[in-house]
Amino acid sequence: MSLKKVLLLSFIGLVVIALIFTLTFFFVLNSKGDSKKDKVEHFQFELDEIYTNIKKSNNIMKVNMTIEYTDRNLTEVLEEQKARIRNDILELLRNKTLEELSGKEGQQKARTDIKDKIVEIVESNNILNVYFTEFIVQ
Repeated sequence: MSLKKVLLLSFIGLVVIALIFTLTFFFVLNSKGDSKKDKVEHFQFELDEIYTNIKKSNNIMKVNMTIEYTDRNLTEVLEEQKARIRNDILELLRNKTLEELSGKEGQQKARTDIKDKIVEIVESNNILNVYFTEFIVQ
């Protein structure tokens, strides 16, 4: 094989490698830019303090909650349905025993139950989570 052919094949190989590198770099940067555009905005709605008795107990529970959601239009719906949401949460918590509310698992189950109830009321799957900002049992 002549020196000319070796140099020509080396040059073509170098160009192909540079092209592959450039395309890979372009797609990586482009995909990162798209993820910033697709970032979902999160909103929060705070419920007022809720006090309730605990089932089969002389204990009283005080909770404050924040609802996290992704649809801006839900703010109005949550405000309109606030009384019903609070009522249903009270009923839900009032029917739980101290054992059901105890520990991390109990609180997580209560949060999940409350979230499911809110999703049912507002008829939207844009509710991401319910957070207890205060959870006191006395």
